[in-house]
Amino acid sequence: MIVRNTDENYEKFLQELVSSQEWQSPFHTKSALNYYKERPLNDGKLITDKSYILVWENEPVAAFYGSLVKDNNQKDLIACEVPCISIAKSKKISANAIKEFLREFDHICEEVNGVIKYRDYLIENSLSDLTRHLLQKSAFAVPKFNRIINLKQDVVDIKKDMRKSYKHCVNSGIRELKPQVLDASNLTWDEMNNFRELHIREAGRVTRSENSWKRQLEMVFAGEAFVVFGHIQDELVTGGLFIHSSTNCYYGVSASKRDLFKKPLFHALLWTAILHAKKNGCHWFEVGEQLFPNHPLDPQPSKKELGISEFKAGFGGIARLNLDIELTIRRGDE
Repeated sequence: MIVRNTDENYEKFLQELVSSQEWQSPFHTKSALNYYKERPLNDGKLITDKSYILVWENEPVAAFYGSLVKDNNQKDLIACEVPCISIAKSKKISANAIKEFLREFDHICEEVNGVIKYRDYLIENSLSDLTRHLLQKSAFAVPKFNRIINLKQDVVDIKKDMRKSYKHCVNSGIRELKPQVLDASNLTWDEMNNFRELHIREAGRVTRSENSWKRQLEMVFAGEAFVVFGHIQDELVTGGLFIHSSTNCYYGVSASKRDLFKKPLFHALLWTAILHAKKNGCHWFEVGEQLFPNHPLDPQPSKKELGISEFKAGFGGIARLNLDIELTIRRGDE
């Protein structure tokens, strides 16, 4: 049985299925997806949620997260600003159940006139059924390397894996900044707005609407994000937003005063977030994508992007392989 996102029991079945997952994407929580809707909606695009769950023998066994995003004649299947994903119970799903799951997906694809973007986290080191299905339709796969830190280790072991020079930077930065973690219990819009204004000043431009920052605040209030702020003489000089599911925490956005870049601001910020995520029970901390030169990307990563990637790698962990799958479907003028 297919349960669509408009059905009465959808949320109940979804929570049951999500809670069984060892790897829970922080990009696809309810509040995160609300945030990722903001820019497409601001651009005048139409979004239709096509997420669904397969219930088999009265048990939710698989789910698909994705939306049709319409811009004039273009109609893409994505999760607003991030790729679609699917999740499944770890136990083997019957062939008939898989066929029904894929039949619903193909039905959604009949409306696509553009690009399908899907991410496979390669759970249990194997391709998902949906990845195999898309590849058989001539989709192409791009490897992505996600730098992750195992938070199930003791703090001593996590810090031991850090680049040697970073340990001094972390200690020095914490002494100077005294980083503060703010969550649903104590963060206000005034503080979030100060962070927004710091981001605008240091970026030299407005990169997102004020409403998108309010959506980020809603993520914090939903218990699916927190912020870390650092002050010098009562002035906010650095800040970061970290989004999370029950298992995974991801470094989302940050801003720091450019004239203080020589100070170890970000070392202290990120280490504080790692410790807080571990305290909250997360299993994995996603530092961000690990980039390499000559990676099959268009455009190629810049020297600045490669430098940022190498900086993040200094916090330790491993580069975990994901696959980004893309399939283009053109139906002419519709």
